[in-house]
Amino acid sequence: MPILGVGVDIENIERFREIERLKSAGFLNKIFTKKELNYCFSKADAAPHLAARFAGKEAIIKSLNSIEKRHPPHNLIEIVNNKNGVPLVRLCEKRLGRIEVAISLSHSKDVAIAFAIAREGKKQCKKLNH
Repeated sequence: MPILGVGVDIENIERFREIERLKSAGFLNKIFTKKELNYCFSKADAAPHLAARFAGKEAIIKSLNSIEKRHPPHNLIEIVNNKNGVPLVRLCEKRLGRIEVAISLSHSKDVAIAFAIAREGKKQCKKLNH
């Protein structure tokens, strides 16, 4: 599958430290899907996971922008884990055609980073869990 575009993003985890699910619902719902929020807030410390997924969405957007594709809103990009914990991108936008995105996420004590590769693929459009 030919690589069409790449994107990278890094986020300070501290930025996500004070986010509370109920008090910040408006912001969170603009950025994340219900499935992503359930995953992040199932962890003892949600901040690194929120930061990594936010960085992932930004890296995905950059990879699409690099090939001059208009990106969907953040909450229409979903990053889920497969059964082995590997992050996968769900992206359901007809205007993107047969583009899929591979992603890698990581975080340390202070920062989260993501790297995304947009490539030609067999588009699998699945309804996102909002």
